[in-house]
Amino acid sequence: MKIIGTGLSGFVGSRITELLLDTYQFEDISRKTGTDILDKEAVFKRIERSDASVVLHLVAYVDVDSAEEDKDKKEKSIAWEINVNGTRNVLEACEKFNKKIIYISTDMVFPGTKKFPEKYKEEDKRDPVGWYAKTKGEAEKIIEKTFIPWMILRIAYPYRAEHEKKEYVRVFKWLLEKGQKVEAVSDHYFTPTFVDDLAPALKTLINRDETGKFHIAGDEAVSPYTAAIKVAEIFNLNKNLITKTSSEEFFKGRVPRACNLSLNNDKITKLGVEMHSFTEALGIIKKQI
Repeated sequence: MKIIGTGLSGFVGSRITELLLDTYQFEDISRKTGTDILDKEAVFKRIERSDASVVLHLVAYVDVDSAEEDKDKKEKSIAWEINVNGTRNVLEACEKFNKKIIYISTDMVFPGTKKFPEKYKEEDKRDPVGWYAKTKGEAEKIIEKTFIPWMILRIAYPYRAEHEKKEYVRVFKWLLEKGQKVEAVSDHYFTPTFVDDLAPALKTLINRDETGKFHIAGDEAVSPYTAAIKVAEIFNLNKNLITKTSSEEFFKGRVPRACNLSLNNDKITKLGVEMHSFTEALGIIKKQI
């Protein structure tokens, strides 16, 4: 089976294609392969040429703080251009050429006001905090209105064993290995997505020809502080270097973060997909590296 996707060479997409290469034939739409998703004509030509029945849309502008600085430009901002207009270009091409679209979204579309440890379910009301999150929420609305088959897969703080980009797990590990102190927020909660779990989840959903919204996240909610502690424990590093701070203090002068973004993953696990806990996944990563 063939899948054409945007951003398959990125942090999440490159690992998905690596893990599913024996199952699917992938074609990447990105600037690296000569197509900008903001160029509607180019997007249409690439998708028209492809005989893939599924389009996996991963490309997004994810710099939360830079997006906020640019928010006064509103629909002219770079986050809106990529996350909303780019998504619309891909979707309209899917509509014209009869492709199913799978859109990768984020836990940040929720307001984070639920009392921890309560988690957000797929159909809970969106009310995003911050400009980046708002653009992702708008893109979801566009997807939901289409007449073609669609899926929205929400992920949260993705992490993996190796990549040129260092996310929070490897940043914590790197700092602790250097003996540097780590200050981490203790009152912001999320359910991290181990990228290696996203691949089998995607395979199951495609094989079952599912539609609708799914939360592809682990079932262990953590704060940045508890995440850092677990990294120290799994990799035998000095957890005494880790200190707590509050969201109010850490994000002072920056984009406000929703307090509790924990995602309920019952819907995907009921389909037989195993979503590793953060602790389990760190153990797997330790073996991989």
